[in-house]
Amino acid sequence: MHRYVPENETYAPVWYLLIMIVLIPLIMIVVSCLWFLRDRNKKRLLWDIHSAVLGSFGAISSQLLLVVIIKNIAGISRPDLLNRCIPDLSNVSQIDSMITRNYCLQSNIPLLNEGFRSFPSGHSSTIYASQTFLALFLFGKVQFTCRKYFTWKLVISIIYPAITAMKIAFSRVSDNRHKVLDVILGSMIGLLFGIFFYFLYFTNPFQEKLSVAISPRKFTVGKNEHGCFHIDISTFDIDSENSGQEEKYTESIDDEMLQNQLMPNFNTFTIPAIYKNRSYSVHNRNSGL
Repeated sequence: MHRYVPENETYAPVWYLLIMIVLIPLIMIVVSCLWFLRDRNKKRLLWDIHSAVLGSFGAISSQLLLVVIIKNIAGISRPDLLNRCIPDLSNVSQIDSMITRNYCLQSNIPLLNEGFRSFPSGHSSTIYASQTFLALFLFGKVQFTCRKYFTWKLVISIIYPAITAMKIAFSRVSDNRHKVLDVILGSMIGLLFGIFFYFLYFTNPFQEKLSVAISPRKFTVGKNEHGCFHIDISTFDIDSENSGQEEKYTESIDDEMLQNQLMPNFNTFTIPAIYKNRSYSVHNRNSGL
């Protein structure tokens, strides 16, 4: 029987996890933006910090919602369930027989209920979502194409997030909270959410250029001079010194068959060029980013 380890005696209690997914990543994000964007204007600096915080917290909260739903639906027992339950063996006629929670002497019902929420690991998914986003963010900022300080770049952007995530994730096995499969599946969920939310807010980190946050976007639907509906996308060039500068990218479709495929009720339809080339923003054309 696996021993139940109180939460404050585990390797990664909740307060420690919060420090590793909120406080430390926030410090690293702010410091890296101040350093690598020191030659950019204040708007770009603040926008990158803002986008990084939104992306990181979005990845954490979204995966946590999914994991909690799966936990409650699956109801798989933790390795330390029997120790939580404290079964009344005097009422069990056969040692090998199946019993229900009615045979448990545990008076702390929330503690007992938590014993049925093993799959997947919430600690694993949360730390992997946070560290995956942080790793991609730092990787896009340090620019590995420049070999200067390569070792430090490798440690900060890849080795540190990877070791941190694995250390906390697999500590849940040694603390008798999860099985290995719970940890692996939870880590995969966090990994996917971290990747998705990074690319939702930032440009490709694997290019030679500095990866920056996508500029603010605005979608509008209206009619042109012919009375036809169209969709416009506006992006603000926050790298320009002219505050509030805005440009629109639209592309008209004149082919009647293609119009009918996209929107049969419209005589014409306009597709933002941003969807054809996911370079995201104005500064990609004008500023060389």
